[in-house]
Amino acid sequence: MPHCSDTITPSRFEARVSPGQHSLAFKVAFGSDAAAARYFKVSRMAIWRWRHDRTALPRWVAEILTEIMRDRLRDVLAAQQHLKWFLDRPPAPPRKLSGCCAGHERKPRRHRPKN
Repeated sequence: MPHCSDTITPSRFEARVSPGQHSLAFKVAFGSDAAAARYFKVSRMAIWRWRHDRTALPRWVAEILTEIMRDRLRDVLAAQQHLKWFLDRPPAPPRKLSGCCAGHERKPRRHRPKN
């Protein structure tokens, strides 16, 4: 008897509905349907319908999504620039030892010549 690896019933974790054209915008702007529903003061089902193209996305919602993503992009670029400046700085010199350790500073490491 041949073995069939394909199951008849789909997994409960498998997506049943393909994401709509606005799904990524909602995910980037809010992360979850509940957060978007709280922001727009509508039900989570309304957000789900907008995300999965079951109902037309209102223009005012699209404009707000654009503003939120523009603000997020500005924050991401600022954080990226800050990290770039941090990585470009030279490392801080070691602290001077104090107390009983004052005379026992480490000697700088000698680099071996590469063969």
